[in-house]
Amino acid sequence: MTNGLVLVLTGCGDEPVKADPMACRAVMEKRFVENTADGTVPSECKGVDDKVLAGFVEEIFNAHVDEATREAAKDLEDEPGGMKVTVGDPPSPRP
Repeated sequence: MTNGLVLVLTGCGDEPVKADPMACRAVMEKRFVENTADGTVPSECKGVDDKVLAGFVEEIFNAHVDEATREAAKDLEDEPGGMKVTVGDPPSPRP
């Protein structure tokens, strides 16, 4: 009986959870798009380096702000008497 107990306990070790950065990014982007981000780190992001997480935040924010800006510029152009608006890349964050 002791052998069975040992086998069960060894299956419950404290092995670190392997992080999946792309799953993490997908969840972060979904929360951003759905406006459900609450400032907590999603469970899918456990084990992902803080610098990688910060990079994801910047990428997701810039992509969606850029998209919204382009849509707004197109709306301005489509208005009667609208104007041509040129949208460039967002500025780089300060070091």
